[in-house]
Amino acid sequence: MGAGKTSVGRKLSRKLQMNFYDLDSEVERAEGLSVSEIFEAEGEDSFRQKETEMLATLSQKTSPAVISTGGGAVLRRQNREIMETSGEVFYLRADIDTLWNRVRSKKGRPLLDVKDPRAEFHELFMKRKDIYELSPHVVFTDDMSISEVADKIVGMLE
Repeated sequence: MGAGKTSVGRKLSRKLQMNFYDLDSEVERAEGLSVSEIFEAEGEDSFRQKETEMLATLSQKTSPAVISTGGGAVLRRQNREIMETSGEVFYLRADIDTLWNRVRSKKGRPLLDVKDPRAEFHELFMKRKDIYELSPHVVFTDDMSISEVADKIVGMLE
């Protein structure tokens, strides 16, 4: 959350001349509801299942594409397997304080719609960190622009 997955994904897809899909946006389009509305009406487990189904669908497209997943997508082993078998996986890594500064004033983050969002953010980060570190490609983004991160990924792909 706050790593720049969507922004970098869009920029990267243009540089690589590929289609771009934001997993959360694709779930929202298919369901006709926002992620927040899905969380509220059906719960996180239901959203995660929809996320897995959409990831499987997108990864089976015949044209190469850049897919930006939500930060929680990697929590499911099935999602990690889909990602690993369908293409290159990049973890956009940033310091927790950098990430918090990017997301603290943004709306539409259902996992942070709690009494103490800073504490919840820290807990989510710590819970996910080890799984993120399993990624074959880690890009440190703290002091980089969106374009610089996309350029770095292009370089890693070459």
